[in-house]
Amino acid sequence: MKIKCEYCGNFFDDTLEKCPNCGAPNNSIRRSTEDQPTTIEGLKEWYASKGLPPAEVTRFFIGEDYRDPKAFGIYKDEKSGNFVVYKNKADGSRAVRYEGTDEAYAVNELYMRLKQEILEQKAHNLQKASGSDSSGTGASGTGAKRPMSKKTLIIALIVAFVVVVCPCLFIVFSLISGMVIGANTPNEGYYLKDGVTYYRYTESDGGWADYDFTDGDWVETTVSGDLVKWKSAKPYYLGQNYEDGLGVPDFKQSVLYDDLSHEYTQGYYKVEDTDYYFLPSAYGGWYYFDNSSDDWSPVGKSDLPADLQHFNTSQNFWYTPTWDSSTQTKDFESSSYYAEYEDKTTSHSNDSDSSWDSNDTWDSGGTDWDSDW
Repeated sequence: MKIKCEYCGNFFDDTLEKCPNCGAPNNSIRRSTEDQPTTIEGLKEWYASKGLPPAEVTRFFIGEDYRDPKAFGIYKDEKSGNFVVYKNKADGSRAVRYEGTDEAYAVNELYMRLKQEILEQKAHNLQKASGSDSSGTGASGTGAKRPMSKKTLIIALIVAFVVVVCPCLFIVFSLISGMVIGANTPNEGYYLKDGVTYYRYTESDGGWADYDFTDGDWVETTVSGDLVKWKSAKPYYLGQNYEDGLGVPDFKQSVLYDDLSHEYTQGYYKVEDTDYYFLPSAYGGWYYFDNSSDDWSPVGKSDLPADLQHFNTSQNFWYTPTWDSSTQTKDFESSSYYAEYEDKTTSHSNDSDSSWDSNDTWDSGGTDWDSDW
């Protein structure tokens, strides 16, 4: 990642001990506080103290050179003496986050990533508990759930009675209702209707896209009529996999798919003379530092600079997850917006310092395993 030199203002890689422009020391190379671990053994103890699931569940391997796909980890290379922080991506390739002699810095890199993952997992569990899971795997494919009506409550009570009185009937009922719900949900993939090729995706909240020949890329759209339900949409279904004869590019190679498949990196961004901050999860979003009011303000994604509206290009403007007192901005984590975010993401837990609730579930399948970090 890039950080700003406290002396000359030049941006450089945070793994360098000195600024390559002016030679000033990198005071951010150790970003530790008194209560966070600075050694691998300390990180192991911190992990155990939080009641986190086993490494095979969270996919964080501390003190181990784990080689299978989909894993974060840290270990000491006994041959070189270097500490290595890595991420094994979904395809089995490895992205090395840090390799060097500074154990505290290496531990902090994995520590910060683990805390971010814990917050995201907690947010997902909170969404499920409140009935607003945005995973896109619900019956409607939109991830949005309406408040329970009286009619729905009555049905739920009847179903509960059936479960208690006759489990066999419940199994039959579940199979039938699952078939009905599935029949109403259009499959993911390509559709051709009235000369227009569409793609139904399940990433993010789920939705539809069509190809804009003017802009030369896929864009989000809405559908109506026959494409709303699977029964009527089935005659227009071309399949889930891309083929050359479709007459449009592969949706999964589009900017839209890239945006839908990735979460922005939490932290500070800078475009020209304006600083921005991104908070992940359903309770997060974008903020910018308003020089006129000398404070942070929320900003909609459509109002962001073009470079920040897409995941891939945005990473060129991200420079640090932590505030640098030498900047002209205020620490975002001291703002009311960050306090509100923390309240919402941890309201279902009595411990806001990353302790894990054993009643929650950890789903590493939702982690972005294709990016470098």
